[in-house]
Amino acid sequence: MTISFVAYIDESGDPGINRIHPQDINGSSEWLILSCFLVRQEREAKVLSWVKEIVSQFHVSNSPHIHFSDLIPAKKKIACSTLAKKPCALFVVMSNKKNIKQYTNQKLSGKNKNWLYWWMMRLLLERVTDFCERHTPEDRIGQNKLRIIFSRRGGMIYKDFADYLLKLYWQSTADMLYIDQGDLRWSVIDFEEIYAQDHKSLAGLQLADVVAGSFYDAVEQKSKRGCTSEYAALLEPRIAADSKGEKFGYGVFTRPDVWAMNLTEEQKPIFEVYGYPSDKW
Repeated sequence: MTISFVAYIDESGDPGINRIHPQDINGSSEWLILSCFLVRQEREAKVLSWVKEIVSQFHVSNSPHIHFSDLIPAKKKIACSTLAKKPCALFVVMSNKKNIKQYTNQKLSGKNKNWLYWWMMRLLLERVTDFCERHTPEDRIGQNKLRIIFSRRGGMIYKDFADYLLKLYWQSTADMLYIDQGDLRWSVIDFEEIYAQDHKSLAGLQLADVVAGSFYDAVEQKSKRGCTSEYAALLEPRIAADSKGEKFGYGVFTRPDVWAMNLTEEQKPIFEVYGYPSDKW
């Protein structure tokens, strides 16, 4: 078997659902956004140079690393416009948490605080693995694999996530998925190729952070500057499309459906950029 694709995964926002902004002034973020920066393995060696290229365009930089939320607007535009020119594929799954405020998943232990993150990761990997399989020669399906690298976050035990994926795999092979609207393309999954690294240690994680942060800025109302779709819109050339060429619902995927979110006017533009019809609000 061969590692043919590398998926770097990061997030913006937090999974808290007991108190949620803006309904609760001091609540957790309204959104949790998971992102994937996907690159072919043969290009992985170039990713560090892509980060260096971005940083080199900053007039002043005190760090060789990129952390999107710390950048001023001009630097955010540089990061997104530069990334949009690179041979990669980008994905986001966006959860507007208002509809699950104080929700309890009865099928999980009350001690499991990561269920929302895991569920969103499943949705993200359904799309990432589909993309990988579609871009694998037919005679290599089952041989070309995906390496998954998470940006390490507190409270997450990544072996638990690997076990969760394995449980989904056995449910899938037995045709017993509890939620069966979608499934991963298991031909590209290698359960031994799931890792977690610190954000600063890998350039690919910093580019995944650019993706997550740009979409977070497009919709999260906690920011004093308000929402702006400018940065996320710049990434459009690299947002993944499905087999029909559609990006909304694939490279950009939401839960719940956009129409059910009761969004503000400043939160809507980014979804129209990626194909949501303006007459459906």
